[in-house]
Amino acid sequence: MESCPGGNGGFDLIRQWVASRVAGAREKLSKSVERTGLSTTIRNSWIEIIYMAGIIVMSAGVVSALASPVGQSYIIYPGRDGQSIPETVINAFALILGFGGLYFSYLSGRQTVKPRLVGFFLVLGILLIAGAIYIEIYVYLQK
Repeated sequence: MESCPGGNGGFDLIRQWVASRVAGAREKLSKSVERTGLSTTIRNSWIEIIYMAGIIVMSAGVVSALASPVGQSYIIYPGRDGQSIPETVINAFALILGFGGLYFSYLSGRQTVKPRLVGFFLVLGILLIAGAIYIEIYVYLQK
């Protein structure tokens, strides 16, 4: 077998083409992220994000779950004197659903939202709030 003149010239050309495409896609992605301000918002408000996560974790009952641990065979501990870690996760999920529902309901009433999305945001918000209430009532009735 004879090799092509130039050795790996064909592979180098393909490698350069792929590298230029990847660099272009990376540049477009970074410009779109900067345009939305998402990275700047996260960079500037990391303390608020940690604070909200702390509120959710504390409201879900992590202190109760750690202070009086129960058997891990229970997803929802049937007594009122203890709480399992999975139950804490379920409570945190329900809280996040409720907060999301409140936020979407808030977005439906803002004047800056497109008029065709007002009904969508309101229905989505009400459904999320109803789902959170259902989960919390289910957990309460299991105890």
